[in-house]
Amino acid sequence: MKKCFWALAALLATAALFVAYRFSSPGRSSQQLKLWYVSGDFSPAVMELLASRYNDQRQGEHYALEVRGFATEEELAAAFEQSRPDLLLCSYDRAASLGSREQLATLEGADWDYLPEIEESLPYAGRSFFPLGSGVPVLVYNEAALEEAGIAAAFSSLEGLCATAEAYREKTGKPFFTADAVTPLLAVWCGSLGYGLYGEAERDALNSTFCNVYNQLAQCAYDGSFLPPRLDAPGLVEVGEPPCALISSTQAVSLAEGCAAVPLPLPEGGAAVYVPEIMGLAVTGANSYALPSARAFLLWLRENYSPWDALALGLVPTGASADCAPDLAMSQLLMEIYENRRPLVYAPLGSYMEQRQEMEDQLSHTLDLLY
Repeated sequence: MKKCFWALAALLATAALFVAYRFSSPGRSSQQLKLWYVSGDFSPAVMELLASRYNDQRQGEHYALEVRGFATEEELAAAFEQSRPDLLLCSYDRAASLGSREQLATLEGADWDYLPEIEESLPYAGRSFFPLGSGVPVLVYNEAALEEAGIAAAFSSLEGLCATAEAYREKTGKPFFTADAVTPLLAVWCGSLGYGLYGEAERDALNSTFCNVYNQLAQCAYDGSFLPPRLDAPGLVEVGEPPCALISSTQAVSLAEGCAAVPLPLPEGGAAVYVPEIMGLAVTGANSYALPSARAFLLWLRENYSPWDALALGLVPTGASADCAPDLAMSQLLMEIYENRRPLVYAPLGSYMEQRQEMEDQLSHTLDLLY
């Protein structure tokens, strides 16, 4: 039976105190298998627990796992320019960007189980990148704030969300919702209506579907019912100002009590899809002598990682055989998305990350001007 060790991270975080001792124990190699990640994506306590569990069970000929967290993507990128880890916990888009610059290594015989729609769209999967699950945009709301305003938590569609936002603004004079980013939302809404984003604002703006969904958001900003994207969106919804936000499921999983979540509302008449931000481990090949240890760790993780662990991290499982019935509301929501919505995977270009950020900056700036 697989052990859901990440799902118990909150209770076992103190195990991280023993990691330093494990790394310095007599008879162990001083060489380490280095794994880097952004602490905003995954809890440091969870990552330290992972290292501790693996180091307790690894074979002596393989290097101990050392994890290092960075506060932001920018800090990690700066460190990456000076030296490279053996493994990088990142999105598939980031891994593909590294692969296009020949900064990934290939591991043979470490294949994982994927949804067919995901595996076919990810040329690096199973060779240089090993998915753990997918972050997805979800709608979160402050239950007390909505009750106080007398607004029902009914979000059946994008159009319904915009109508509720307008009613709330007319009633309170305040914005109803915000977001942590706009591009992931547009990718889902356009994909639901059959249009795949190019990731270039000027090119996408020529498409009527893109214009329709973006203009709905722009109208909400112009009316004052939508607060343009902010990095502190999760914190704002926790205090109810505004009472609703569209954020990543990896952030929603750790919101304070009193906040609820539902799947991202889709445009009326649209297909039931989601655009996964696939998170996983990229093998950089920075040190060729560490590749056998990287392979050993990934094989160990494959045997010990389960859909329950993905759900606990706020991720939709990527495996083709995810079958579990969680009792936590957020995990139930993620399984609902897994079972009822089709993944729509964009095959990233080498410069996709840079293109998406440029597009995000342009669209967010326009919304700021309208607000």
